[in-house]
Amino acid sequence: MTLQQMADLITPMAVRVAVTLRIAHRITAGRRLAGELADDVAADADALERVLLHLVSAGLFDRDEAGAFSLTERGEQLLAEPPPWWDLDSALGRADLSVTRMLDTVRTGASAYTAQYGRTFWDDLDADPSWSAQFDAALARGVTRRARDVAQAYDWAALGDVVDVGGGDGTLLAALLRAHPALRGTVVERTSEAAKRTLHDAGLSDRADAVAGSFFDPLPPGAGGYVLARIQSNWGDADVRAILRRCGEAAGARGKVVVIDEFAAGEAVVTADDLRMLVYFGGKERTAAQVGDLAADVGLTLESRIPVGEWTILEFRG
Repeated sequence: MTLQQMADLITPMAVRVAVTLRIAHRITAGRRLAGELADDVAADADALERVLLHLVSAGLFDRDEAGAFSLTERGEQLLAEPPPWWDLDSALGRADLSVTRMLDTVRTGASAYTAQYGRTFWDDLDADPSWSAQFDAALARGVTRRARDVAQAYDWAALGDVVDVGGGDGTLLAALLRAHPALRGTVVERTSEAAKRTLHDAGLSDRADAVAGSFFDPLPPGAGGYVLARIQSNWGDADVRAILRRCGEAAGARGKVVVIDEFAAGEAVVTADDLRMLVYFGGKERTAAQVGDLAADVGLTLESRIPVGEWTILEFRG
């Protein structure tokens, strides 16, 4: 790949337009002319055709003499589930556009998302329930793939009750409760409706609840465990310390703080993911050792480290 190709923005954005409009799926359904596709997606036919012609030059589509588009072997990859940030109509797709303001972040150290939109990603989620639901669903898909393994890899039942701090729509807590019938739990999230619904639909309302709250504020005290699943990379070091401190305060001397995340093999972060966390949130991809250092800063001691596939469970005590 040449330097010009590496720096070009046109092809990546054209690909994301095609993904957002589900063009590949519409072509396989028989809508092959630019006008037909434009009608399907409420787009300008000329503009859409010009985007598709560029993707012909990029090797994703073919176009015959009659003007009909088809997928190449390479283009068939567009039929697979894309990363959530490729969909420009989604919350994460909107967040990824802030990458164009990376220079602001390099100069200031602050989130490019805030420079792009004038408020934080989290403020935008709070302002638009549909984006919040999209974000929760994207996280839940990742959690679902590992939830059963996480539930079996650690002795959750010994904790008695757990608080899933920033637990999204309750997917992880539901998996833990299903695997451990004596366990009780609570989700703490910015808004609690989605988690309440998940727990109710799973038939777990008698052992679980969800409450609205922030992990920067005091948490419900006295539980056996405080779970932070896939939270730490969304925040800067000072904020992660504050979150861990709140968990430690609530856990007291008897409770545990359990951090679950995907830490790269060999303790090396994926640099593209790290930059994405930086520009979205002012966050950071960390190694397990780095999280351990932040926990130690607030008086937490690492007691065990349990690998679960690509994920790791870190157990701390105050």
